[in-house]
Amino acid sequence: PLFILRDVTTQSGFRPADRTTTNTPSRGLTDDIILKGLLSEQDAISLLALFHENYGRWVSFDPATPIMRLLENVRKSPLLLAACCLIAVRHTSQELASRLAPKLFKDAKTLLSLSMLNVPQPIEFFQTSLVLSLWSTTIGQIPLGIDSWLLSGLALQHSVASDLFTTATEDQRAHSDKEVLDHLCIWNHLCLVHLHYCVGTRRKAVLDQKDVDRCRLVLGSDHATNFESRMVAEVHLYWIMYQSCTSTVDLPKTQRMLHSWKEEWGFLLDQPRSQFVQMGFYFAQLLVYDQSLKTGSAAVRESLLSEMIRLSTSIIHLAMDTADERTRHLTDHIYHMISFAAVTLCRLLGNYEEQLSASHDLHGLDGLILSLVSWLHAIGLPCHVAHTMGDVVAAFHKKLRPESGPSPSTSYAGVDPAIQDDFAQLFPEFYGTASFDMMNGSMLPDFQPIL
Repeated sequence: PLFILRDVTTQSGFRPADRTTTNTPSRGLTDDIILKGLLSEQDAISLLALFHENYGRWVSFDPATPIMRLLENVRKSPLLLAACCLIAVRHTSQELASRLAPKLFKDAKTLLSLSMLNVPQPIEFFQTSLVLSLWSTTIGQIPLGIDSWLLSGLALQHSVASDLFTTATEDQRAHSDKEVLDHLCIWNHLCLVHLHYCVGTRRKAVLDQKDVDRCRLVLGSDHATNFESRMVAEVHLYWIMYQSCTSTVDLPKTQRMLHSWKEEWGFLLDQPRSQFVQMGFYFAQLLVYDQSLKTGSAAVRESLLSEMIRLSTSIIHLAMDTADERTRHLTDHIYHMISFAAVTLCRLLGNYEEQLSASHDLHGLDGLILSLVSWLHAIGLPCHVAHTMGDVVAAFHKKLRPESGPSPSTSYAGVDPAIQDDFAQLFPEFYGTASFDMMNGSMLPDFQPIL
């Protein structure tokens, strides 16, 4: 899914507007962004407060900590401070984001490259790795702008050399000790984002079944929340997807596994924020059917088309119908799922228009895609991941369905398609610099014809 989204982006000719002008490492590498003069202490307080309120639970920031105390704690790690402010600045103003984000991104890359070989790592390194992995499209302004699979995998490997997580996963104090629980939650979230990108890029995981099972330890804690229960459920869902999609899909077997997952975790569908559990389940089914469509017989492929359209439209409707004040602060993966559903729907309509016209309202499906684009564009600033993915979906729909109606007007004339060059120089192994040859207009991997 993520390679498809990246290639659609590349094909559409996008380049982030707020690009770095140089990759020369900064002076005072151990100084934080305040001491380096990149932003004032008051700006840092404002950005950290925004991050704390909307993203703090992902990295186990105590919600009761006063902001000045939190700033004092976070400043002990210049890398973590840069990462938190880098995410928060995307929710301020376009002018401030355009001015600050490239500098913060550059600083975070430099500090990350310097810290990577330190062993053992402090908890702040794992928190930073989690932030940069969860919002990699936000940071780079394109899908796979930073390689979340590699970064999360390296963080998980570093966790082996740290007693921060062996305590959390082996000590029974995890049921009552808040600090131990916080560390376990961070480790769980690293496992989850790693599996997101293993599935999204079809690459090997550094996890095994024992690691996935250990994620359940958090459920036995007195401090466990609905949020953490949903994270554990997602880990197990993506583990099924990972096991199923790394080889030829055994559709009946995978369907049984997904059904068993839903039987175990279905109670979450009656709890708050259940839309993301449901969306993940739809995404899992869509991905499995997508793989089956490429490899099955003609009869099998024809029977899957309607189900894939149902799943794609369900994801899109679920996203738009459950939007609230927290929508703009979701992880990038949510927007990847939504955009992948829209791109899949475009591809189905483009490849199978004649077959689908007899049973589906194609005009209505095209209209749904355009409605989604408008919804994505309305969520945040032009630098928000939703706006970025809205542009990508709009451009792809316009390319595949030029006669279906007016797409939102976006001009790509004169844009340099070498999207990622600027971000790849300083630390190239973290950036997806290679892309498929899209000049022939084909999508890889593509669907097979019915006949």
